[in-house]
Amino acid sequence: MNITDTPDTDSIPAAQSVNRLFAQIAPAAAETVAPFVERLFAALSHGNTFIYISQAEADALAQAAPLVGSDASSPVVLHGRRLFIAKYWHLEKQLAAEIQRLSAHTPRQPEKPLAELLANWFADDTSRDQRAAAALALLKNFVLISGGPGTGKTTTVAKLLALLHRQPAPRTALVAPTGKAAARLTESLHRASAAIPDLDAEAQRYLASLTGQTVHRLLGLKPPQMQPEYHAHNPLPLDCVLIDEASMMDNHLLYQLLAALPSHCRVILLGDADQLPSVGAGAVLDALSHNHQMQPETTAALRQLLPDVEHFPTLAEQHARLSISHRFHAQSGIGNLARAVQQGSASAWHAIAEHPNELSAQPRNLAALVAQLYQHHAAYWQAIRAGNLAAAFAEQSRLIVLTALRHDAEHINNLYRTLLQQHGHTRPQSPWYAGQIIMITRNAPSQQLYNGDIGIIMQPENDGNDLRACFPSESANGSGYRSIPLSRLPEHETAYAITTHKSQGSEYEQVWFAAPAQAPYSRALLYTAITRAKQQFVYWGDEAGFQAACAHNEHRNSALGMFLKEG
Repeated sequence: MNITDTPDTDSIPAAQSVNRLFAQIAPAAAETVAPFVERLFAALSHGNTFIYISQAEADALAQAAPLVGSDASSPVVLHGRRLFIAKYWHLEKQLAAEIQRLSAHTPRQPEKPLAELLANWFADDTSRDQRAAAALALLKNFVLISGGPGTGKTTTVAKLLALLHRQPAPRTALVAPTGKAAARLTESLHRASAAIPDLDAEAQRYLASLTGQTVHRLLGLKPPQMQPEYHAHNPLPLDCVLIDEASMMDNHLLYQLLAALPSHCRVILLGDADQLPSVGAGAVLDALSHNHQMQPETTAALRQLLPDVEHFPTLAEQHARLSISHRFHAQSGIGNLARAVQQGSASAWHAIAEHPNELSAQPRNLAALVAQLYQHHAAYWQAIRAGNLAAAFAEQSRLIVLTALRHDAEHINNLYRTLLQQHGHTRPQSPWYAGQIIMITRNAPSQQLYNGDIGIIMQPENDGNDLRACFPSESANGSGYRSIPLSRLPEHETAYAITTHKSQGSEYEQVWFAAPAQAPYSRALLYTAITRAKQQFVYWGDEAGFQAACAHNEHRNSALGMFLKEG
């Protein structure tokens, strides 16, 4: 039994409830199925959609009708030596069908000198991967562009969208799984668009009009039912959708989005396949990045767009890989550490000592971490005392503490609150205080707040002792911020320290990673934490835990790739 088969406290009650129900439906078959139900729910809690079983186990389960069958008419599905909960088997089949539906459409090419524009807009030799990616995306209705931080995913897409622009302008949506990621996408796209040479005025206006939003907002998903306003029978009026931070998308959310798109709609996914996969079940980027060798007709079409290129080593049929980092130069400490961890190199730890200006390691001492954090926050608390909201948000984005475990993040936040209490920042008998950094943990469309949004509790001028929660906003009377009463806040948590999962889609000047005391964690988690840092990364932990994480290349069980190949 591996780690993904190990029951956790959340999966056990669900498995027990299902087994009780099965015992009422088919007592004899339930005895055979019961231990596998526990393993299935344990695997699901780790993001896996199925478990592998032995041939002997498969033979036994094949006799466990009506609980086990070959399709979703049974609650448990047996597919060779793969065992699924029927809901997840059906969902991956549906998702594969939606990808195939959208992929089957041949997009109309804009009437422009595409080969010439590709050569002019990607003239630098370091942008050759980007040029190839843009060419592939012109040819394909459904494409994944993957790459690490700073490899130019957004730059590539800005130029691609400019190439796709025509009259009338294509109806385009920019989406990301979280509000923070959507805001970053907007900012990055507008910055990249402004740098495109010789861009005509109409295309400039088109690109400037594009604004990122969450997938939930685009689909009209509203609590409590979370039924989408847009779906297969009421499709979104779109010609192109760009999905950023696609590694964060689980099977269910991506299926809902794709099912709501008309067949002609172009789909461009951006993401880093080496980052953490989604919190929910599935491994979408892994399936898409290992799928489909390039077809001869695609190669021929690429040669028309890239006449000076002989080979396309970074391209597959629907996947373009960007590998040249424009953020981290060859001698960059963060870049070298990220690459070494990504490759599982045994020498990754030594990169920390080799780049003392960017990297450092400290023993795992959370009390010392919190004390140093308060010292580093001096300018932040000065901005809070001055009531300078813009400066406070700027300082907040400079440094974040990341953890592997939710428990560690909560513990660090509690330690920090105790320290703040000693320095007179908190209020007696109140959970809130001026300067408290919070993160929204549940979507609240009515408040225009979404999971992952960061806010700061402030005391407005001339407002007595009333505190309000402040959030960045483009439509807040020109101030750039809006505030809401604490009584209207959706679910949230203190966020001086957050889990690495919740940091995806964000970047910080400094990242401090507090490694777990004993619990194992994966290479992808460590890589994700490192790549949130732009200038400095501090590892709070020992070498043994670091090396174990580098060696732990956790792979999720997902059947999406298999279903895509089956057609």
